[in-house]
Amino acid sequence: MDERLRQSLLYDFYGELLNEHQKAVFSAAVFDDMSYSELAEEFDCSRQAAFDLVRRINKKLENYESKLGLLARFTNARDKMEELKTAVSEMNNTVELSSIDDKTKEKLIHDLSGISQMSAQVFEEF
Repeated sequence: MDERLRQSLLYDFYGELLNEHQKAVFSAAVFDDMSYSELAEEFDCSRQAAFDLVRRINKKLENYESKLGLLARFTNARDKMEELKTAVSEMNNTVELSSIDDKTKEKLIHDLSGISQMSAQVFEEF
């Protein structure tokens, strides 16, 4: 996973555990793509202090992840959802190409669509 994407996902999961100053600095660094020089100017500190703060916040977020594992669970659930979508799509194609009667075919396709929608809802609630 791309480092910037990982940072933003960690912030999404654990950002509320940071204080307001840490949120502002990390958000500016990651989401606004500010350089350490820009951060230093924005937050009235040295470039080294900005670098150290971003590094400490990253470490803090990674520590939360190592203890709680929300990002890993989310990624795993997302991967399983993709597998489920693929399986449902393949089953849909098989049903459409099968020689069963149209009424049964319609019911199976409807049921598969329901499974897909329900699992998507479960994932969205996660």
